[in-house]
Amino acid sequence: MSEFATATVHKSGNQLHVTHGDDKGLYVEFIMEPILQGHESDQAGHPVYKDIPHVSILFPGDNTKKVYRPVDMKGSDTKPSDPQRWPQQWAAFQQQAIQVQTGMPLTEWGPMTRSMALTLKGLGIHTVEQLAEMADHALSFMGAREMRDKAQIWLVESKKGVAAMALQQENEHLRSEIETLKRQFAELSASKRKPKEE
Repeated sequence: MSEFATATVHKSGNQLHVTHGDDKGLYVEFIMEPILQGHESDQAGHPVYKDIPHVSILFPGDNTKKVYRPVDMKGSDTKPSDPQRWPQQWAAFQQQAIQVQTGMPLTEWGPMTRSMALTLKGLGIHTVEQLAEMADHALSFMGAREMRDKAQIWLVESKKGVAAMALQQENEHLRSEIETLKRQFAELSASKRKPKEE
């Protein structure tokens, strides 16, 4: 059964060096994965994703075993970082990796077809925010102007949604305070109506 190669720590003077034996039997691939950003999504009023590098490690011949996790860029005293451990795969990934984007990926946006998203990706447009900022002269292909207009409207509506949610939260807070004041006033009135004991 395939396993990760065992780590071995080599000491040379004051320096430590770690080797992992032979990882050649592993299939290692670095992938850019869009990860939902909670705080940024709450602020924008729509899902906001950020591309985070992940590593996929497959053990050929063993379909039950797979590792998929964010890339370990730091490593530790006993373990190198993933780019150090698999430098060839990391170099290949960096050569084809696009710049990290933050926003609503076109592939996740409802009005966007997959073919249109791939067309726009080929032009370097990966998010709804980027699409909304496209200049008129860049809208040369069929349906581009309509999609840009939809993106602009969608972003405006998303921001309205944030404002509406903030207003709703403020209203709920004020209602709660009013209910508390009513209850306190009723208790005060009831205590004043009670006859004083002599």
